[in-house]
Amino acid sequence: MKNLKLLSKSLLIFFLLTATLYFSQTGIRITYYNGTTQDYSIENSGKLYFTSTNLLVKTSATATDVSIPMTIIRKITFVNSVLSTQEVGKNEYNTKLYPNPTSDFIKITSDKNDRMKVKIYSSSGQLVHTGTYLPNESIDISHLTAGFYLVQVDQNVLKLIKK
Repeated sequence: MKNLKLLSKSLLIFFLLTATLYFSQTGIRITYYNGTTQDYSIENSGKLYFTSTNLLVKTSATATDVSIPMTIIRKITFVNSVLSTQEVGKNEYNTKLYPNPTSDFIKITSDKNDRMKVKIYSSSGQLVHTGTYLPNESIDISHLTAGFYLVQVDQNVLKLIKK
């Protein structure tokens, strides 16, 4: 259960960081497990951050934090200024990595046969590897310590366990 909470927290942090880097966003939509949604407009001075159990939304530098328990959040969607929506982590090219778990290398397959930008993040959110690879090209991960990693392949996010 503790590992599941750490995984959930790591994924939420990673999705927030990824969306911030790739999209010029002004808002987020929180979808709860009960099916309801809640929208927040985030100013440049605002921020999103986590405590050990909650997502905190601060819409501006002077706003009071809104605290949302992570256990009730199903999905976080980033919404840009023209109100179109981009779901972060959607696997539109059937991207997969193998072998998983692994100790020395991984390969990534994709319906998209172009070069893929690959970034590997530790469970703490630190970027530990980056490169551009063709589908099925070996990626050396022997230098990584054993543990859980998130692999960003273009706009997709995959889980990796390093033995």
